[in-house]
Amino acid sequence: MVTSGLTAREVPEARQDIIDWASRTRGQGADRMRPGFANMVATNAVHADLYYVNRDMTALARTIGAGLDVYGLSRDDLPSEHGFLVWDAPAASNELPQTVSVAVLWFTYRGQVALTLMGSADAYRTWAAGFGPQAVRDARLITAGKLTLRGQATNLPVDQSDRPWGTLDLGDFEKTARTLLATWILMRQPAEERRALHQVEEVLPAKASAKRIARAGGDPTSPVRLITLRQSLRRDDAATTAESHAERVYRHRWIVRPHRVRQHYPSTGEHRTIWRGPYLVVPKGCEDAPIIGGERVNVLRR
Repeated sequence: MVTSGLTAREVPEARQDIIDWASRTRGQGADRMRPGFANMVATNAVHADLYYVNRDMTALARTIGAGLDVYGLSRDDLPSEHGFLVWDAPAASNELPQTVSVAVLWFTYRGQVALTLMGSADAYRTWAAGFGPQAVRDARLITAGKLTLRGQATNLPVDQSDRPWGTLDLGDFEKTARTLLATWILMRQPAEERRALHQVEEVLPAKASAKRIARAGGDPTSPVRLITLRQSLRRDDAATTAESHAERVYRHRWIVRPHRVRQHYPSTGEHRTIWRGPYLVVPKGCEDAPIIGGERVNVLRR
């Protein structure tokens, strides 16, 4: 399986690789195809907050994204105005290895979120090698360290009415867009421990990476928000008697999937449509019970 090839501590250095790529690319190859692209990438990478989503959390985001009934995105759903996010697994499972998205750079602009997608540089170079030495040399124009810049994706609308996914005309990008929206929703959920599906930890680059970033003029003190799936204990198979079922009606925790609701804000007197969920339902006495997906729960009664 194609991965980003990065750890959370390497994300600041990956951001610096992108900035260095932009400085080399201005006026060359890839930048001539889309004038100003490299400058846009560098400007927004400098201001981006850094995020890393581990493999289990990425898999959950893919699952949740596939089940989102409608598209809806407000500024409050975004973890930051500028962001650089790396997934530790492919954002979509059906893409060719050389086009798999494993990272995204975003910024808000005139009621939209502009996205630059990135893939695995190793996967892209392997693919290019099948076309001969010149293709490998040309690949350097769009590779930055361990990532390859796939170019700007379709912009996503912000603060507009909900709409069916099909009306966005995203094409092959739709599955990645679903995973990205689900990732943002997961990152913005309330952090109340009994309900949260994730935990967040801030990590800093390794000393060697920090020195290299500082020499290049970057900020080596930028923390990376590491998003991980909250772990659960396995089911105790010894407790399977009829008596144990009767004593504890629920034997699982379960996930309520994201859904759109109208929320009233007393301070402004306005109603706004927001995402609620996903969150974890934890019945009393089931704090360490297994987690099952979806909203349906089977209740065992005597």
